[in-house]
Amino acid sequence: MSSKILSTQGSNGLRRRPKGQAASQTAAPGPEFRGLANRTIVSLVLCLVCFGLMAVFSSSAPEALQSYQDSTVYLRRQAIACVIGLLVMYGLSRVDYRRLRKLSWPLAIISLALVVLTLVPHLSITAKGSSRWLSLGPLQFQPSELAKVSLILLLASGLSKYFWWHRQVLSRIAVTMVIAAIVVKQPDLGTALMILGTLMALLYVSGTNSLLIFGSVAGGAWLVWRHVTKTPYQMARIHSWLNPYDSPQKEGWNIIQSLLAIGSGGMWGCGFGRSLQKLYYLPVQHADFIFAVIAEEFGLMGCLVLLGLYALFGFCGFRTALEARTLFGRLLAIGITSSICLQALVNIMVTTGLLPVTGITLPFVSYGGSSLVITLGMVGILLSVSRDRGHFDDDEEYEAA
Repeated sequence: MSSKILSTQGSNGLRRRPKGQAASQTAAPGPEFRGLANRTIVSLVLCLVCFGLMAVFSSSAPEALQSYQDSTVYLRRQAIACVIGLLVMYGLSRVDYRRLRKLSWPLAIISLALVVLTLVPHLSITAKGSSRWLSLGPLQFQPSELAKVSLILLLASGLSKYFWWHRQVLSRIAVTMVIAAIVVKQPDLGTALMILGTLMALLYVSGTNSLLIFGSVAGGAWLVWRHVTKTPYQMARIHSWLNPYDSPQKEGWNIIQSLLAIGSGGMWGCGFGRSLQKLYYLPVQHADFIFAVIAEEFGLMGCLVLLGLYALFGFCGFRTALEARTLFGRLLAIGITSSICLQALVNIMVTTGLLPVTGITLPFVSYGGSSLVITLGMVGILLSVSRDRGHFDDDEEYEAA
């Protein structure tokens, strides 16, 4: 693995300073930010959020009008979550990300406890057969969203000091696997796969043996397949994905309506607010299948613009990782960028019929308060890393060595 990402291996599984690097370079008395937050990332996120508010209003207006006699209900809720998320993003961008290392274990334990509570009857909120939400007064939130960012912090904290086979890292991997297993029980296989995908990405960039990673992926895929074959509704999703027209009124309905919406959009779309498939044809059209509404109303060109925004975000996020001064910052940036981009990719592939249907939302765009706030909080951490760029100066990681 390139020395741009990793320090070299020391004794007892610790990472140590590369040869030739002067000790004085790591003797900084305290945290020091060397620049402003990456303005390109801020601009891209604001564009995606604004695009999302517009898409949520268009896709949710008919349902909101029928259920609440107010077409702006979902828009107002999303706007409130957006304001809260942007404040969280700004606040975290001003905090030295290295201080979050001390919070990694407490946040992971809190996330684990909250995820466990979703399995307790009468405490969780069940919708469409899945118990993914907890209620806090009038507010509802999804603990697995908090788990995603807390596990990134936990893994980055461990992998920046130790190699994967050290007990400190193995314990962190074990917590990640336990949380993923509980999320599968909710059931929410899609989010569990997002968590495990981020784990694999961080292990890969931290220098873990590629054969071991690919072997783990193969073993994990086999376990997932066994789980799917024993779960009737998930097996039905596989069959409907392979041939949706076998059950066009049941399991195949979602993907058929999504493809009809995408095909109806053509090159330039039918115009903002004029989607027909959102009129009780597309399921959860303002969340999981919002990309289909965007494709119908803005056409191929609108989809390319949206994909371009995500691609630029990924490029800037990984570039921030390469420019970070600490290994902890680099792993944080890689974990956050990988998680957001992977989720966007999976959602778009599901909507276009390239993957079986899963309950994965489109980051920054889909309706969902807890998802939007947590995702913007992750961007805030990424912006904090982008402020601390310059010569590699991994003083914290070398303390234990």
